[in-house]
Amino acid sequence: MDNKQQDEQQSRMSRSQYRQQQHQTEQSNEATENTTDQLYSREAVASQRHDETVAEKTARLKRRLNIAIIALIVAIIIVYLILFYVG
Repeated sequence: MDNKQQDEQQSRMSRSQYRQQQHQTEQSNEATENTTDQLYSREAVASQRHDETVAEKTARLKRRLNIAIIALIVAIIIVYLILFYVG
């Protein structure tokens, strides 16, 4: 019965009343989201920093490996040229 009465009230609402009701529910949802965000903010920040440091370390390692591969290829070419021209 209660749902039926609420449905009847909603059908009788004007547009401005409906918008006002929607705005109030959005504000209450945002207020609860803000309180939960504040509770977990330290944990979230720590997790985000950890993810960033892992990403930075991965990028640095990729760069170092690329440099090492290029250096080895250059060294192999130099050794090949030395053996070709000296021998």
